[in-house]
Amino acid sequence: MEKRALGLFSLNGFAFFLALATAFFGAEQIQAGPQTTASKKVAAPTAEEIKAGKMLFVKATCWGCHPHGENSMNGDKPLKGPRFAKKYQSDDELMAAIRRGSVTRGMPPFPVEKLSEQDLRQIVVFIRSLSCSAKP
Repeated sequence: MEKRALGLFSLNGFAFFLALATAFFGAEQIQAGPQTTASKKVAAPTAEEIKAGKMLFVKATCWGCHPHGENSMNGDKPLKGPRFAKKYQSDDELMAAIRRGSVTRGMPPFPVEKLSEQDLRQIVVFIRSLSCSAKP
């Protein structure tokens, strides 16, 4: 009988903990999980920021293989559109891909020695603009 009473106590203890956590954190937080940074609203870039990013895109020699966001080496993988946006959902993912490059696909890496963090962020602003209605 002692084991059974202990089992009930554990179940009641868990129920109490769950009720306490729900009251403290809120039911939506527990069910949905933590909020991600993807839900943050970021101000749309200005035309000047897009233009500056485009100039750096050209200067970094990206334009040679990616004119107007196309892809002359891998035509089915442009730098715009819903497929691209789904693959690179965050700017950090896109920046990491640019940093490491893809030697097998003909894209050289762009380490920080070649392209500063600030310049790379500006280039990403331009790349993102290719998938929306904003024109640089």
